[in-house]
Amino acid sequence: MKRTILIMTSLLTLAGCVTNDMSDLQTYVQKTKATYKGTVKPLPEFTTHPPYAYDAQDIRDPFKPVVDIEVFSGPYRGPRPDENRPREPLEDFSLDSLRMVGTLAQKESEWILVKDPEGLLHRVSVGHYMGKNYGKVISISEEEVLLLELVSDKKGGWEEREAAIALSE
Repeated sequence: MKRTILIMTSLLTLAGCVTNDMSDLQTYVQKTKATYKGTVKPLPEFTTHPPYAYDAQDIRDPFKPVVDIEVFSGPYRGPRPDENRPREPLEDFSLDSLRMVGTLAQKESEWILVKDPEGLLHRVSVGHYMGKNYGKVISISEEEVLLLELVSDKKGGWEEREAAIALSE
């Protein structure tokens, strides 16, 4: 009961606030229309062009590879990395991050000292592996170490290339 009385009182109060006089709104609209005379520019003229005939029979297809991929008839017989060989610590680093800092010799054995990016020194001789491309040490001297790397030829095979690390000061 109290709730109904409260709702009725609220509705009557709100009904008393409503007026149908909108003269102030109408004068504002007329004033605004008189002040701002807007113009709309006409749409631009569109010129039509003749259709273009694309003639590309004499050009290379952009969706075919530039180099012809050879299809091998049989198993690959070229060089390949030995996947069964345990990896050596210097194979975790790229060759450009390794520094040759010196050489060691004892009787008939020769080694080079290689510093990795973490600052550790490693003793390396012929036959050891270094770098991310399966680089095998093939010769060492007081000035440099020569490696034979195996890099992918992008055709499913591998090719050998020589690399070197010079003694750094």
